[in-house]
Amino acid sequence: MATKRKQTILLKSVSQLHEADYSKDPELNDIYRRLVKGRQQFAEILDKNIKSVMQISSLDLTLQHQTDKIIDISDNVARATETIFGTSLDNSSAMGRTNNQHEELTDTIIEVSSKTEEVYRKIETGQNELTTIKDLSSQTIEVSREMQNDMDELIRIINRMNEVIAGIDSISLETNLLALNASVEASRAGDAGRGFAVVAEKIRGLAEETQKLTGNMGDYLNNIKNASKKSAASAANTVSSLGTMTEKIKNVWELNDENQQHVSDVNESIRSIAAVSEELSGSMSQMEEQLRNSTNFMRKVGHDLKKAVEPVVDIERTLDETVKQMGAMTEDAFFHLEKAEFSAYLNSAITAHHSWLSNLKKMVQEKNVIPLQLDSTKCGFGHFYYAMTPDIPEALPIWDGLGMKHQRFHRFGAEVIAALNNGNYPKAEMLYREAEDFSKGLIADMEKLMQLARA
Repeated sequence: MATKRKQTILLKSVSQLHEADYSKDPELNDIYRRLVKGRQQFAEILDKNIKSVMQISSLDLTLQHQTDKIIDISDNVARATETIFGTSLDNSSAMGRTNNQHEELTDTIIEVSSKTEEVYRKIETGQNELTTIKDLSSQTIEVSREMQNDMDELIRIINRMNEVIAGIDSISLETNLLALNASVEASRAGDAGRGFAVVAEKIRGLAEETQKLTGNMGDYLNNIKNASKKSAASAANTVSSLGTMTEKIKNVWELNDENQQHVSDVNESIRSIAAVSEELSGSMSQMEEQLRNSTNFMRKVGHDLKKAVEPVVDIERTLDETVKQMGAMTEDAFFHLEKAEFSAYLNSAITAHHSWLSNLKKMVQEKNVIPLQLDSTKCGFGHFYYAMTPDIPEALPIWDGLGMKHQRFHRFGAEVIAALNNGNYPKAEMLYREAEDFSKGLIADMEKLMQLARA
């Protein structure tokens, strides 16, 4: 009896994924360990997906920014070309102006070459990040498949335990019938069978209690089995989504590799033009042709890069949807997000917040616009915030209020960039100070959430 009750308690603990002493029941211990391992694997996959979507968002932002720079450079070269070759050279004065313009053009080309090399290096960095994401995605698929196999094995074990419980239930039923027959026979025997009747009644009571326990055990096992099936289906969906994402990443990687070569070709072309400009001042017509061809080529590269960025957006969307799907899964007891994990994500969000603010400060100080995430749903905190809700009731009011505050904080970035582009540097400085003050409230809210998570 005590053993049956203990096993029932253990089964309930397994169904809720609670720690207990499972050493006396190897099969239950194996089930619990498998479930814990699956929970750990889920946490790893969620963490890798959040990191991946953050990296792909950063890559998308960088590619968009660098593409705009290439198009802007090509426009500058086109304007310089029109300045030189759109001017008449009928007299010496015009020739002098042309020579000066030629020197200015040479300086511009050298500067463009330097900027193009910078673009190439940044695209190369983006390519390396994309390669890392591709490898990370492949690893994630393998972990997901392993988790799916573990869930399938768990279901097989549960089916076997159901068979054993059914056998016990059958034996209990037969024991109950035998005890009933024994009671009837003892009654017929009169006083001589009275002691045997007491024993038979006890046996019948034990058989009925065993049937009740096996019924409860069956219910617990069915709950575990249903949860395991849902987990297996979720793992299968994750593998499918990640497979699609990996294929898209591969396509983007190939496009990015091709465009990287295009930028390298552009850089070589510009270097060639600079050499011609310095050595062959009389070959203006040849230089004009090269300049115009290079301008057109750079514009084509810019448009090609824009097309290359489009699949990155699709990948980002797929990853973000996957993260949200996994965030919804954390509401299940088997995939519940631990408070320590929630606190770690908040800590990472605070670090990302400081980094964003530092980049905004750098832009204001250097009066130069650099890539900065303005979409509050695509930053490090945004992907995490919109994917899940903490299972901490006292934290919900703070958590719910963070959305609007976080959106307002990112708008400061757009306002600072607009001020810089308009040359209104005092306004940009003022907006940065406001963003800095506003961020203190955001950080305070996040730190309060971390305290609640640790409580």
